Amino acid sequence: MSGPFMSVANRPRRRARRSLRVLLGALALVALLLGARGAIALAERGSLPRGTTIGGVPVGGLSEHEAGVRVEAAAARRVARPIRLVTPGGPGFTRGRELRARPELGAALERAAEGGTTLRTLARLGLQDGPDVELTYMLAPVPAARLGNRLDARFGDPARDGRVVVTPEAILVTEARAGTAVDRRALRRALRTLPETIRLSVVSSRPVVSTAEARAGAAHVERLLDGPRRVRFRETQATLTPARLRSLVRTERSAGSLVVVLDQKGLGASLRVRLGVHEVAPRDATFAVGARRVRVVPSRPGRGLDVARIGRSLTKNLSSTTHRAWFTRSPAAFTTKAAERLDIRELVAEFTTYYSCCQPRVTNIKRAAELLDGTIVMPRTGFSLNEALGRRTEENGFVSAPQIYRGRLEDAVGGGISQIATTLYNAAFFAGLKLVAHQAHQFYISRYPMGREATVSWGGPELIFRNDWPAALLMKFIATDSGITVRFYSRKLGRRVVTETGEPYSYVAPRTITVRNSALPAGTTSTVQSAGASGFTVQYTREVYKGADVIKDERYTVRYDAQNAIVEVGPPKPRAKRPPKPPPEPPADEPPAPTE
Repeated sequence: MSGPFMSVANRPRRRARRSLRVLLGALALVALLLGARGAIALAERGSLPRGTTIGGVPVGGLSEHEAGVRVEAAAARRVARPIRLVTPGGPGFTRGRELRARPELGAALERAAEGGTTLRTLARLGLQDGPDVELTYMLAPVPAARLGNRLDARFGDPARDGRVVVTPEAILVTEARAGTAVDRRALRRALRTLPETIRLSVVSSRPVVSTAEARAGAAHVERLLDGPRRVRFRETQATLTPARLRSLVRTERSAGSLVVVLDQKGLGASLRVRLGVHEVAPRDATFAVGARRVRVVPSRPGRGLDVARIGRSLTKNLSSTTHRAWFTRSPAAFTTKAAERLDIRELVAEFTTYYSCCQPRVTNIKRAAELLDGTIVMPRTGFSLNEALGRRTEENGFVSAPQIYRGRLEDAVGGGISQIATTLYNAAFFAGLKLVAHQAHQFYISRYPMGREATVSWGGPELIFRNDWPAALLMKFIATDSGITVRFYSRKLGRRVVTETGEPYSYVAPRTITVRNSALPAGTTSTVQSAGASGFTVQYTREVYKGADVIKDERYTVRYDAQNAIVEVGPPKPRAKRPPKPPPEPPADEPPAPTE
């Protein structure tokens, strides 16, 4: 009796032990899977799940960078591949390259990386493949629209909008008509993946402007032309007759419907006959320059007819025969505030050079002064005299005058501009500006400061300086019959210039240079250029102060050539021919020899 009772009593304990073993086994399996998951995650960290494809390109196990390089190479081949377009009317072709297609690679890589560690683990264990990601392309809108238009022109029949045609005799309505066109929406969807073949359908296309809208537009035009329309401002009135309105009226598509408008150019011309007296052109701010000070002359905004608004009033308010003349305000290009911000207040430098009246070179100096007067050099910007004047030509107002070229004085269009250069250089010198490029004349010219002068020519030499002060610079040029003055206006800002010129040295006397000229008569000479000043070397300095501080300490050395005399010599005279020698006289007859 005891055995069976004992067996029944131990049965629950055995079941409990089996359950415990099952639980422990399950926990061990979970722990194993978790460990494997961690190991796989560590091994494949930063890579795409195995079995992943993007646009049909296998990229499983690759890093995102490696996958991107591989997919981009495949995309480049696909962009260059022809795409066959099949329509009921026949085939067509295009390429992704023509549509400027660009693969949306970033979005594709993000979709490929979705799923995280779990997906990588399942893919590594062969239980699930990575995602198959479709690669889409971004198309440029303009080439895509051109492709649709080309297909419509070839395979479709364009719809015809309802139109209104206004002639001097009548108002005509052209009825609308439906047409056919390629299904643009389906075309754009299909092109997103650049497949090898796209089958397209031709669908019905509706006109934008219906016949009913065109008839309504014609009725609108009739009402507009039923009598004269007046545009009034104060006591001034412009009248538009029905005949004039008929010549101005137009109909056009706008926002999917037909609207009645008036030709802006013609309407403005008609209104300005009477109302133009009330228009005012904008006036830029200017500078009133005195001997020492500068003040800003304020700008003034302009006022002009608002032709567009008046036109809308005429075409919208058909019940009114008199309309208000609207005006718009137009700001000045150079406002008072902009002029004041330049901080141009006072004279900072001035220099004058002189010349004799009424020579051709004076014409060039005055023309250059006219072109340069009022030039503004902004802070921290440079100025080039050649760039500001441009090429000196007769069309630009310059004449022929002497200039130095390769050691001799020769006539050339624009001769004399170097006096502008010298005067301008000295003004920049005493304004304390940065001297970027300058070159003295080849000879010393006594009307200029010794050494401290400059010459220019188109193509070089150059005169360039830089306004390295925080206030803008206004240049004024005053050319009279006897001299040229250049004034610089800005702000002093504590600037002060000290200069000293040394004694000339290393003199070289001029010499005479003989040049053969075959055009001169034989044996003659011609003095082209008389001997001038001797050559020498001279040095000068410049110290620029800002308050008590020296901000520039410069020394310049200039070497002048002697102004040599130049004499042209013709070919030598031919030697005189000597008379020919007389023939020798024959010898006298000798007596015969004696005979035996």
